[in-house]
Amino acid sequence: MKLLNFKSAENTITQFGVVINDIVVSFDTLQFKFGSKYPQLSDLNSYLQNFPASEDLARELQKKGEKEFASLKPEEKFLLDKIKILPAIPNPPALFDFGLTPKHLRNSALTMMKYEMKWPLCWLAKLFIKAQYRRMKKRKNFIYYKGNHNSIIGDMDSPIWPLYSSYLDVEPELGIIVGKAPFHMSQDDLKRSIAGYVIFNDFSARDIQFPEMRQFLGPARSKDFEKGNGLGPFLVTTDEIGDPLNLDVTIKIGERYTWKGTTQDIIAQPTEVIRHLTTFRSLPPGTVIGMGTIPGCCGLDRDEWLEPGDLIQITFDKLGTLRHPIPKDIGPLEPTRWKARKNLK
Repeated sequence: MKLLNFKSAENTITQFGVVINDIVVSFDTLQFKFGSKYPQLSDLNSYLQNFPASEDLARELQKKGEKEFASLKPEEKFLLDKIKILPAIPNPPALFDFGLTPKHLRNSALTMMKYEMKWPLCWLAKLFIKAQYRRMKKRKNFIYYKGNHNSIIGDMDSPIWPLYSSYLDVEPELGIIVGKAPFHMSQDDLKRSIAGYVIFNDFSARDIQFPEMRQFLGPARSKDFEKGNGLGPFLVTTDEIGDPLNLDVTIKIGERYTWKGTTQDIIAQPTEVIRHLTTFRSLPPGTVIGMGTIPGCCGLDRDEWLEPGDLIQITFDKLGTLRHPIPKDIGPLEPTRWKARKNLK
């Protein structure tokens, strides 16, 4: 199932619904039509709090809706391009971002050294990075940082371009949404702990990232700014995905760049990440886990950069397309630590 939060032109109240035959229908509509009363489907939060039982109820209504689709009234069915799709998880209780794509870590680190160090330190640093990459490929390092879970945007929402950065970047990731994952959960419960998958876009201010990481406390202003995390457009249930580590990824940056990648570059299964986290803490329903930036699909990997007015389109096979328009007017920027960009003021 593809589940979503949305608003229509006729109803500005947030609705929780499902995609049927490429058309959106709210669960309130389906329950009224079929005489059901499931408080577990009143909104996304109730759905996640009551997962996995809520998934079975939602699928029951989806199947009934498919059979009786022709009998639904026109005003009960919404075209995807005629509604406002809201963030898939608008208020996650926690957001963890892992670095389980070593190829991205290698590529981005090599580019960063180009801007951060002069010869011969740059050359020595690149040798060290390449040696580290060979080690990373052989072992899984479950290191993460906590993202800003209080500042989530959805499809066609714009991020804030931080005035302290000239090198804003996207980081497309496979996002895992936790249904229920208690402390010390059993091996048998791990697969059933995943409520679904989303596209996760972790915006980053690259030209201030290195000094922050050098303090060994993780990223701060480089990733913690307002409207810096995109989630959407759908919460897609696990049965519709199959193997989450076999999805093609395409990124379009306006009309200037097209980047391609794959989730095959992720070196750990989602259940391994959840198992790691639950050895020392519980995960509340709705927790978001980013698995790592898809290699070759961000500006730092390629030394290709966003510009004001770009439309970002992030497409994951089976997950849909998450779009973020970059503001055209970003205001005067502070001087960058890196090379000044002629097209930015």
